[in-house]
Amino acid sequence: MLTGTLHYLRAPFVANVKPGQNVLILSDTAHDERVWQAVMSVVVEQGAEPTLALFDPRPADYYDPPPAVCEAMLSSDINVLLASTGMLHSRANARAMAAGVPAICMDGGMTLEMFQSGAVTEDVTEMARFKHRVAKNVFGPDARECRVTSRQGSDLTYRVDDRIFVPPMPGPDFDPYKIVDFARAEEREGGKLLFYLFPTGELNVAPIEGSANGVLVVELTMHHLDRLSTPIALHVKDGRVVEIEGDADAFSLRRYLADYGDENAYMFPAEASVGINRRAIVRGIQREDKNIWGAMHFGLGTNVDVGGSIDSRIHMDGVILEPTLYIDGEARIRDGRFLVPVEFEDEVSGDPGYPDPAVV
Repeated sequence: MLTGTLHYLRAPFVANVKPGQNVLILSDTAHDERVWQAVMSVVVEQGAEPTLALFDPRPADYYDPPPAVCEAMLSSDINVLLASTGMLHSRANARAMAAGVPAICMDGGMTLEMFQSGAVTEDVTEMARFKHRVAKNVFGPDARECRVTSRQGSDLTYRVDDRIFVPPMPGPDFDPYKIVDFARAEEREGGKLLFYLFPTGELNVAPIEGSANGVLVVELTMHHLDRLSTPIALHVKDGRVVEIEGDADAFSLRRYLADYGDENAYMFPAEASVGINRRAIVRGIQREDKNIWGAMHFGLGTNVDVGGSIDSRIHMDGVILEPTLYIDGEARIRDGRFLVPVEFEDEVSGDPGYPDPAVV
């Protein structure tokens, strides 16, 4: 039984790190240094050999670490991603995973305090059940058109035909902290994905490219901008952002995309996913905020990692805290509240196990 304030941080390493293994820890000078120091101690506790690769922050998510670190990732037994930018879907990590080197992903600006409360404390096995039910009951494998609205002015439609993957329910041998080979564990086609994401709490959906039209107003958090002081309105035509409207945060996003993006960085939504972590709280960092129960986040740029076909230099998620989601004209989420069975359900009878939300 794990104890102490680092209980949650230890869990993925106890489950995956074996004595004698070489563990490469990737971090940068913008990340909370207490996290990599704690991780190195935990790796030593497991009898493994940790090595720290510390470098200057990358300009954006998905950017590779320095070349020497990229090479080291291929000869490690496990790579631990602890940078201030996301590196899970960087080309360097994709090469390492394809070579059979798994990753434990804890990047995106997580502080030591975030490993002691909030999203990390959620029951991971329960989240696997939530993921199945959200895919099956909120969307359904035959879902076609989604419409998202919000009190801040969002009204966006997009298509998801044949893009809804319903992951299996966790079986009796399910280990909630084990590194996952997604092609085998979720029967998911696609590239080699060999990692453990911590914390987690989302059901990924990659909408059909070019199908989105309308406006999406991001009001909570966004990659690299953190907690937004003013909403950002993304005007979308045929799956591409054609206007970014708003005040200071909108200005920062326009500048960021111009400096670090490419043509495909304006494709939207590359991802339209639902938060399923009941313990996630508003941190002002999208790494946790996007997992909040009933929230949704929408991505700019790359989506080849979640079942799409867009390849971009960057990926940026924007979070809506209380969205309303319609599937083929029927409301399934209203103001961040699920209207269909997600948290409780008898998998045999289909009984939702709680009163109809319309009459609560």
